[in-house]
Amino acid sequence: MNDTTDRMRDAAERGEQRLPEELAAFAEGRALRLRIVRHAETEHNTNHLMQGWSDSPITQRGREQIAAVAERLSSERFDLAFSSDLQRTRTTAEGILARLQPKPAIEYDELLREWSFGSHEERPAADVWREVIVEHGFEVDRELSALRSIGEQVGWRGLFDTIAKLDASGQAEQAAEIVVRADAALERIVRAASAVPGDDEAQVLVVSHGGFITSLLRQLVPELTPDTILPNCSVTTVTLPAGTLVWQLDGLGETAFAPDVRG
Repeated sequence: MNDTTDRMRDAAERGEQRLPEELAAFAEGRALRLRIVRHAETEHNTNHLMQGWSDSPITQRGREQIAAVAERLSSERFDLAFSSDLQRTRTTAEGILARLQPKPAIEYDELLREWSFGSHEERPAADVWREVIVEHGFEVDRELSALRSIGEQVGWRGLFDTIAKLDASGQAEQAAEIVVRADAALERIVRAASAVPGDDEAQVLVVSHGGFITSLLRQLVPELTPDTILPNCSVTTVTLPAGTLVWQLDGLGETAFAPDVRG
């Protein structure tokens, strides 16, 4: 984890954040369609633990979610597939790929991992947020109103920068690092898609994590609100029409089952 985090922080310090049109330019005029899937429900989700780069088993409901999203996507054609290298995303991606014919090549990439929470990982989320509230001088017994007030004062980046500040291990990512990592992942995906043989729309499957997918989306569609919560195994669709530099959000957090958001 240390080497990866250091590389990401170096990128952030170099100020490599890109604009949506800069990311679109990597397509070289090619039409793209990204189908972005959040991983299936895990035990950490149901127990409301900070998950980040740590992993936990997929639940029975999670396995049902994988089957449902795999069925939904089974009739689609994908030229390429990318997934976070963490086990919960690998399991989700493998379940989807098992239903696809032809099956696209897949790349497992650490750039697509969830936000790193350092020493906060596997702690109850409520405990971490209480520490954030105290750090900003609010009373813990007014948690929801306090978080809203803090968010209004410092924004979503400030909230997660506070989590990083309170991480004794120094491993938690700051918001700027997450944004730069999202840009690096998107550049890799868009460049690969643009190189797919042919001139028709390149279609790409991406499997990642709730928080990080939101980061990816905000780099492409900045007007998306940062507090968007995506259900497990939901599908978000982003397209780039041929010859343009403007990304379109064509579907957000769509599910093939009754959603049950557990963090």
